[in-house]
Amino acid sequence: MQHATPDVRARKTGDEGAAAVVIAGSGAMQGARTVPSEDVDRAFGMPRGKLRGRAGIESLAYVAENENELTLGQAAARQALCGSGTAACELDWIIATSETHHNYPSLAAQLHAGLVARENCAALDVGGGCMGLLNAFAVAQSVLAAGVSRAVAVVSADVHSRSLTPGRVAGEFGGLFGDGASAFVLRSGGGDVGDAPNQHTGYVFGEFVFGCVGQYASAVSVSDDKDGGLTLRFDGEALSRAAITRIEKTITAVEQRSGIRRAEVAAFATHQPNPRLMALVARQCNVPESAFPEVARKAGNLGASTCGTALHLALGEARKRPVLERRPIFLASLGPGLLFGGGWAQARRGGLLRCRGVPSARDL
Repeated sequence: MQHATPDVRARKTGDEGAAAVVIAGSGAMQGARTVPSEDVDRAFGMPRGKLRGRAGIESLAYVAENENELTLGQAAARQALCGSGTAACELDWIIATSETHHNYPSLAAQLHAGLVARENCAALDVGGGCMGLLNAFAVAQSVLAAGVSRAVAVVSADVHSRSLTPGRVAGEFGGLFGDGASAFVLRSGGGDVGDAPNQHTGYVFGEFVFGCVGQYASAVSVSDDKDGGLTLRFDGEALSRAAITRIEKTITAVEQRSGIRRAEVAAFATHQPNPRLMALVARQCNVPESAFPEVARKAGNLGASTCGTALHLALGEARKRPVLERRPIFLASLGPGLLFGGGWAQARRGGLLRCRGVPSARDL
């Protein structure tokens, strides 16, 4: 098996022969309000049609008054639990990530209470901005590979519409973001996990690769100022160029690590800064634009939940096909810093998959 390119360090999770980590269920939620992009243009004082014309965003998903990160995350988590045949009392860990939830108790702790998990179910919050979901997956995979836990819920949730508001940030930045959540139930591939009703349709994770390109660390930064506002630094052109290049390089690294060619991949669940940029990414990667599940065009950039929602959609499409025809899914995301990471998931085709990662297509 080939190794990652020199600037990508692979994070191995689990020992040789460790049982596969199964994606047993998934869920996704978006804010209840669908706001036309022209209304967002007007709110931020931008020319009408700018978001649609420059970014390809037609509408954004914004929360209603009674919604927040907890309600969205909790609803997505319940979808994932139901789809996996898992009760909240079976969870050993709840791992949450959010770039907008800064309250105490933490999001993971609030999800723990809202889902009524048992007392010895651990709750952990993981950072990384838009990279948070992949970071959380890697942590969950490590926990399951250690053999002491059997069921982990990973939840992402962000409500940008209440923090990236007109007057606090420029519309060229704040106008790109919507509100949403994603959730996944991950289970160890050993033991009686196969009794879950949808287990035979599950995908298993391979390895994850991570890194950081420090030269772009200042391309985007958001920090609180002393007057309660936000200080934003945003170099859109530099960030766009870096995003296109880095997503392609991450996909190349995942190809090399997995032994799976991108032409064999059913879907690419990636970060989506905006639809126009994703068209350029598809061209750079030499894959159809349709291979990237559409999220940002109708909902905007959902932060970590963009990648999560795309993965949820890809898994839903896969379930429509016979098990033997389900192809791999690649993941790739970016975060401020410039953090990057990627991985892959592959359909479980009967029996337990026990290997360093997941067999390549030629091994099946």
